[in-house]
Parts: sequence; structure tokens; C-alpha cells
Amino acid sequence: MDTKKIVTRLLLIFVLLSTTFLGYKEFVQGGHEKENQSAEIKVKNPVSQESSGSKTSQEIISKPENEAAPLKAALQPAKSKVIAYYFHGTFRCTTCRTIEKYSKEAIEHYFASELKNGTLEFKPLNVEEAENRHYIKDYQLYTRSLVLALYKDDKQMEWKNLSEVWSHVRDKEKFYQYVKDETERFLQEKE
Repeated sequence: MDTKKIVTRLLLIFVLLSTTFLGYKEFVQGGHEKENQSAEIKVKNPVSQESSGSKTSQEIISKPENEAAPLKAALQPAKSKVIAYYFHGTFRCTTCRTIEKYSKEAIEHYFASELKNGTLEFKPLNVEEAENRHYIKDYQLYTRSLVLALYKDDKQMEWKNLSEVWSHVRDKEKFYQYVKDETERFLQEKE
């Protein structure tokens, strides 16, 4: 016989055996998954055959504890928070430092309780550091910026670049009022 024919037949046998093995494995595991799914249904919709209407211990125990975690999480209210990011670079001019200072002061002045309970956070970040460069694209930054971001269950829902901080930097009271108004709006949306 020709060597090519032998190699071809061996490869064909290998492919057939592999396919058969994978099919058998899928069939056997698929059956077990269906059994697990029916056990989950018992737990989610326990129906006792007893007239008292109480759950049997088997129905209560049949679901592993780690699978019950999503149900517990669904019952808890969403964890919301607003993060006020001040994005700066390594080189910082006087105006950039003033914007950061005023932003922090306004947030600390008007939202001390929110800062304390964790529903608001002030976070200055250097976007020129490697781990922070993604924020330039994420928030479409073109200059040093104050950005408010609303998170619910660690997922960002919305954000806004407070670009008017540059036009209010020479008027501290207008600056504070602008930051206060925008931050209040975000805090109201978190609820």
C-alpha cells in the first residue's frame, strides 16, 4: 500500500473517533445539565405535594448556595454612585491646578455627606500615565477636564464633560454653582 493512503486512512479514523467521542461526551453532559436545570426549577418554583403547603427539605437543599447568589443580588437595591473625575497631565499650569482646586472645594463644600457615605467620589487622575490613557478615548478628552460619571452596579450609565469650568475659572462663585448644579443632577439620576 501507498504511504499516503495509509496516512489518509489513519487521519480519517482519528477524525471519526474524535467526532464520536465529542458527540458522546456532549450527549452525556447534556443529560446531566437537563437534570440540573430541573433541580433549579424545583427550587425556583417549589411546589410541595403536602397539603400544608410547606417546602420539603429536599426542595430547599437541592440548589447549591453559590447559585443562589444572583437571586440575593436581584433582591438588593442597585448600588449607585457618581464619580467626579478631574483629568490632568503631568505638566500642570496654574489654570489647571485652579480648576482641580475649585472642583474639589465645591464638591467637598456642597456634598460632604455624599462623599462620606460613598455615593459621590472625587478622583483626580493623570491621563498621561499608561493605566489612565484609556480615559482620553472613553471620555473624548481634548484638554484637562472635569467629568461626572454615573455608575449603577459598577456599570457606567452616563457621563458628562463639564467643559464650562474653563469659562468660569475666573469667577469662583459661578464655577462652584456650575459644579454644584451638574453634580446635583447626576446625584438625582442615581436614585
